Amino acid sequence: MAGLSAAQRLQAAGRRVLVLDKSRGIGGRMATRRSDTAQWDHGAQYFTARSAAFRRQVAHWLRARVVCAWTAPVYAWDGQTLGESSPQQRFVGIPAMNAPLRQMAEPLQVLPNVEVDALQAHALGWQVQAGDQCWVATQVVLAIPAPQAAKLIPTAHPAWPLAAQAQMQPCWAVMVSCAHAIQLPFAAAFINSGPLGWIAHDSSKAGRAGEHWVLHASPEWSQAQLEQSAEVVSQLLSAEFSRLLHGWGAPAAEFTHLGAHRWRYARGSCEQPVPQQATSGLMLAGDWLEGGRVEGAYLSGLAAAEALLASAAQ
Repeated sequence: MAGLSAAQRLQAAGRRVLVLDKSRGIGGRMATRRSDTAQWDHGAQYFTARSAAFRRQVAHWLRARVVCAWTAPVYAWDGQTLGESSPQQRFVGIPAMNAPLRQMAEPLQVLPNVEVDALQAHALGWQVQAGDQCWVATQVVLAIPAPQAAKLIPTAHPAWPLAAQAQMQPCWAVMVSCAHAIQLPFAAAFINSGPLGWIAHDSSKAGRAGEHWVLHASPEWSQAQLEQSAEVVSQLLSAEFSRLLHGWGAPAAEFTHLGAHRWRYARGSCEQPVPQQATSGLMLAGDWLEGGRVEGAYLSGLAAAEALLASAAQ
């Protein structure tokens, strides 16, 4: 989201833009995992829109029908009490969470499966290296997690301490399919006690079908089990899900699919926007710079682009 937001703004201002994406598909943590018969939004579960800039972008997505409101009930569980969570307007991509990103990427030149492994100052700006491929750019936006950015940024650069000192938390995500519907009064719940932090009936979102659930572990549990195998994590968290269902009086679930994905860098520690200087032509972007939300990712990319445009105009 952050990289595409920056690229979209820069291209709109007349810049030649190239997006290098480490993954094979657009999405980042707004990605969707698919099998032959199912799909799961195993990263970002939904997003909200508070700022005027992001509300305008969401309105555009709504008109394009790549986003819709998610109005299903969301509850909260504290270990003893189960009740409705604070009401707010939530949005999801349709038919998958990465749908709005795919639309953003359409007019852009995007190279997938490119992992940048070196970045150094150049007479014309910056030299970007990825294996035996090399590019020279006058300006660069690094829209990647802080620890990965810190490995690329020269240590003498003003942005290096920001990336090197940022703390990021992991999240284990488990994707579950069930043989039968689970009868609960909610479609998703914040879990504030135990190994899990969130559960969601993914099929409650528009454009999805079937009985597929996403389970997110808490940051503390994810950190403690960071190097555990996906198979063991799947068993542990699905067992915790079953325990919760039993406690809520729901019938036991029959799992027909279990899978897990580790988000090593799921959330950053910066709750407020972090100011940066664009004079060198290098900017950082990502949700870790603005509270860890999808909107924060969008705004950080937009801010990086605006700073680079302003710097070039001086």
